[in-house]
Parts: sequence; structure tokens; C-alpha cells
Amino acid sequence: MESSAMKWGLTIAVILVAWLLSVLLRGATRRLGRRRDFSRARIFQTAVVINSACVVLALLSIGILWGLNGSGLMVFATSMMALLGVALFASWSMLSNTTAAIILFFSAPYRVGDRIRLLDGDNTVTGQIRYMGLIFITVQDELGHRYTLPNNLLLQKTVIRLRGDTLPKDQKHCRAD
Repeated sequence: MESSAMKWGLTIAVILVAWLLSVLLRGATRRLGRRRDFSRARIFQTAVVINSACVVLALLSIGILWGLNGSGLMVFATSMMALLGVALFASWSMLSNTTAAIILFFSAPYRVGDRIRLLDGDNTVTGQIRYMGLIFITVQDELGHRYTLPNNLLLQKTVIRLRGDTLPKDQKHCRAD
């Protein structure tokens, strides 16, 4: 009887620690986002990812606490890994873009309203950032064209943060007469 009461007590403790960790991390994320003047949607998306990670860690800890059978756990874990492997292989770019969004949120090299030039060979894009989400950003050039770029592109390519009010024109494709 004491073992069961101890497990329930530890289970409640794990849930409380996970909840407290989630609250503290989400609060820090909100403060950081407000201090850097990020949009509420961007702060919320990052907080959801943090909250989900806390829930997964708590469930894993509770499973270990309640003594999931090693062989049963291994069968379950390998089955889940096979399913996750197929799912992640199919959606690796989504995971890559979400990870890039989290990195961009905390490192904050760019924000909505900044003017940037993304150098990608012949596909150079110059414009103002209009939206930053978990999967992509939207950049608008001076002609009003909107480009949707995956977040991981901002980490993989050279991006120049431009100063001044006007966007410089790309001269790369202009013919010199």
C-alpha cells in the first residue's frame, strides 16, 4: 500500500514540476518576446512548442516511475520509432523549419518589419519581412510581390539585414547598356 501511495505522490510531484517548468519557460518566452517586440502569434507558437516538450517529458517520467516493463517498453518504443521514422522522413522539412523558427525566435537576428536581402545564387530576394511563423516567413519586395520562404533557408543562406528606408534594387540581372 505504501508503494502505491509513494508512486502516486511522486506522480503528482512530476506533474507539478512539469507544470512549473512549463509556466516558467513560457513566461520567460513571453517576456523575451515582448522585450524584442515580437508579434503575439509568434510568441504563442513558441510557447506551444515549449509546453508540448514539457508534457512529453512528464509522460515519459511518469511511465518510468510506474515501472513500465522493459520488454514491453522496448516493443512499444521500437514500434513508435518506426512510425515516427516514417512520419519524420515524410515531414522532415516541417521539423527542420519548426526547429529553425525556435532558433530564430531566441537568437532574434531578424524581426517583422526588418528589411533583408537573402543571397541564394540567382534567386536573391530583397524585401521587408511581413510575417514570421513556425514553418515560413513572408517577405514583400518594393513592388508588392510577396515571397514565402521556409525558415530553415534563413539559417542556411547568407542574409543581409539592410538599413535605411528604401530597399536597394538587385542589380544582378540588369543588363549594362
